[in-house]
Amino acid sequence: MSFYPALKDGLSCGRTGKVEEKRMIRVLYHYRRYILQNAWNDLRYRYAGSGMGVIWNVISPLAQILVYTIVFTKVMSIKLPDISSEFAFPLYLCSGFLPWIAFSECVLRGSNAFLENANYLRKMPIPEQVFVAQAAMSATISLFISWVLLFGLAITMRYPPTWLWLMLPLVGILFQGFAFGLGLLLSSIIVFFRDIGQLLVIFLQIWMWMTPIVYPDSILPERFVMYMRFNPAYPFIHTMRDLFLFGRLPEVWMWWMMCTWAFTMPILGYLVLRKLRLEIRDVL
Repeated sequence: MSFYPALKDGLSCGRTGKVEEKRMIRVLYHYRRYILQNAWNDLRYRYAGSGMGVIWNVISPLAQILVYTIVFTKVMSIKLPDISSEFAFPLYLCSGFLPWIAFSECVLRGSNAFLENANYLRKMPIPEQVFVAQAAMSATISLFISWVLLFGLAITMRYPPTWLWLMLPLVGILFQGFAFGLGLLLSSIIVFFRDIGQLLVIFLQIWMWMTPIVYPDSILPERFVMYMRFNPAYPFIHTMRDLFLFGRLPEVWMWWMMCTWAFTMPILGYLVLRKLRLEIRDVL
């Protein structure tokens, strides 16, 4: 079985999506302790030997946020139209940039999960999707830790919390579900085409700047804002900002888009993985 027919067959199996989703969920649930334990150990030992350890997971994105804040508020003098607080832009930036970091980490590490765990896949009968789920879980835990610090920062800046903040974990899980599916899809393809992994880093950088993450969408021409509906990351980022910063519920179409991406992408990724599973283990 060659790669291209297998990929074509995987994409044409949409009618079996619900069955495959149940199978994938059953496997992930069976290995839930393994996934959670390894994800937590990954966070703990990623910076092993350094003085601050796990804290580096937060310091690195905060340093980038500080740079963007200075550039956009001091150099470019960008203001948010709906909020007059002097701390508005840093909070705006954090509420979009932190989820994006978790998303991009999940996609990048998930897409390389098969290559990084090739020794386990050759010797042990562990389902391939478990390793992608481990990367997704690690990125999600890191996101939740960052959110706790962000909530504390917002309260310190006298930005009042609302009950809508309780909905942020749901949106974050949906966003990471989309990232998990994308990572699962790419991990199966990168085994055969290693250069895609290098192109993915560049693509994620372009994707970030095509999404209003470090700048408000109010500075964009109106005709460009219309095309944001076709950006899969836009409804997730926009919804998290609405809930956290503006205290309002997002539009219905955004919920529909988020759920669509979060549930269909893992199914698509698993269908491709199922068709290529035997060849993947031979190539590794």
